[in-house]
Amino acid sequence: MKDFFGRIPKRLLIAVSGLLLGLTVIYARLGILAYIALIPLGIALFGKLNSGEYKKRTAYLDGFIFYMCLDLVCFHWFVYFYPLEFAGFNDAESVWIIVLAWVGLSLLQSVFSAFVFVFLAALSKTQIYKRNPILMPFFVSALLCVNEWTQTFTWAGVPWSRIAISQTEMPIFMQSASLFGSYFVSFIVVLVGMLLAYALMNTDKRRFAAICALGLFLGNALFGTVAYFVPLSDGDEIVFAAVQGNFPSQTNYGATAVETYERYEKLTREAAEAGADVIIWPEGTFRIDPNSNFIYDGKLLTLGERVSSLAQESGATVVIGSYTFSKENKLLNSMSVYYENGERIDGAYSKMKRVPFGEYVPMRDLITTLLPILDEINVLGTDVHRGDGYKTYPAFAEEGAAQIGTLICFDSIYEETALSMVREGAELLIVPSNDSWFYDSRALNMHHSQNILRAVETGRYTVNCGNTGLTSIVTDKGDIAVQIAIFEEGFALGEVRASDHRTLYSYVGNLFVYICIAFVITPLIYEAAVKIKTKKSIDL
Repeated sequence: MKDFFGRIPKRLLIAVSGLLLGLTVIYARLGILAYIALIPLGIALFGKLNSGEYKKRTAYLDGFIFYMCLDLVCFHWFVYFYPLEFAGFNDAESVWIIVLAWVGLSLLQSVFSAFVFVFLAALSKTQIYKRNPILMPFFVSALLCVNEWTQTFTWAGVPWSRIAISQTEMPIFMQSASLFGSYFVSFIVVLVGMLLAYALMNTDKRRFAAICALGLFLGNALFGTVAYFVPLSDGDEIVFAAVQGNFPSQTNYGATAVETYERYEKLTREAAEAGADVIIWPEGTFRIDPNSNFIYDGKLLTLGERVSSLAQESGATVVIGSYTFSKENKLLNSMSVYYENGERIDGAYSKMKRVPFGEYVPMRDLITTLLPILDEINVLGTDVHRGDGYKTYPAFAEEGAAQIGTLICFDSIYEETALSMVREGAELLIVPSNDSWFYDSRALNMHHSQNILRAVETGRYTVNCGNTGLTSIVTDKGDIAVQIAIFEEGFALGEVRASDHRTLYSYVGNLFVYICIAFVITPLIYEAAVKIKTKKSIDL
């Protein structure tokens, strides 16, 4: 077996793993293949380790190839943005910008992620590893897990390619996210593949590695099966309707506020007649502030007054997406709430995680000097600012109503937002978004998969409301209870159960990541301590 794999170029194996893993992330229905997608990477890695010293420079290139292949697959959807006429670019400019975004973001992610393999090279030189080579699959899994976590820190890291996404169409395999989060799910997927690769390439502890891989896979499935059938949500049932007006961004931004309102009013009345208690509109339904005037049906009212009147007439809470202004007159991407009794909360929650180059330009002076065209990509014409914190609001005006936590679009790919909302008392989550930029690409499904992970991690029903899709209701176990088709005008209607139950993950957060960090750093610290002690002994 080793001789057979030895004839295959190792970097080809590494590239194959990156591509295969990427396919399971963009097509979660292939999720079971994620457990073997990393076997080629493991074969290449263990082949190099078994043949001698694994150099850091060589390791970095290995890492770059792996992550570049993974990210090019996962960010392929940028090509669906063509053409960029809505942003004022001609065909040539559109191609240049799309290639820059696709390759540039993949490159930016890969340049930093490749250091994972440099750490692996350093670990391979430690005494702890040399005495226990079976630790390498665990080192690889821990480092890939930590790398996913570090991508949540700055605008330069976008946690879009999470390995756990590959498991979102297999509910029993992702229930462990309720214990230690999506990073734990990613860790399990990687470890199974790396243990199998170790068993193929090493005679030492081969049986142990194979048994561990099988045990881990079956153990996760068994836990997921049990957890899947244990009820979590025990609160009131509320009928939600997520309205999908089917206004693509390119059309919506050319439509008037009145044209947009007219369609959403019609669908809202239909949803209320169908029994909806709370009705959600997408992110950025309107590009105007709720206090802006517009004439509709012969009457001059503000947008907020008009929606408030609609809520009272329909007898339901209506939550809409629009832009508001802070006390400092800064533009915010917000959700505003209008209750059936006439009460309203303009800007009840404002987006915390903004889209780089879509809603703001990071490091504006430097980046626009180097690449002036990027300053023109923001179709809003000005930077959207960060909200003032994670806040919940009641589903109804009366005291004791279930608390809603909101993750506006990009918010939902960061576990921090969902955790913060639940810790603030959210008993259910809504995810209003505008993914129409993605057309019907796999990016819609990838974003929706992130929302599924947030539901399982927090044990909360999640109502997803897209401008053109995907609009759905996801249970606390990650099942899609209701979903309407992409580019369909209508609403997803279904019962959502509020809950104040807390998952283990909602308490411990990313503790598992910190354990992984300690696990991979300990051998390096031990090695450094031994060298210092040896040097002192020689000096004496």
